[in-house]
Amino acid sequence: MDSRFRLFIAGLVGALTAFIFTVIAFTGVLNLIETTVFAGIFLVVMIGFERFMLWAETLENAESSTEIAR
Repeated sequence: MDSRFRLFIAGLVGALTAFIFTVIAFTGVLNLIETTVFAGIFLVVMIGFERFMLWAETLENAESSTEIAR
């Protein structure tokens, strides 16, 4: 299993656990649709942040390679 996939699963499990306990503590009712929407949004944000970090690294590497060439 890819380490990136493991991190996504671990992050999702942690976020869902926190979400479920918080919702049950404050409302006493767990809605499966809300939990699914939360999981979907969480994964989209997590993947988007990872893509942003990869993009930032490519910019950083491009800047360092132009500084070396000077």
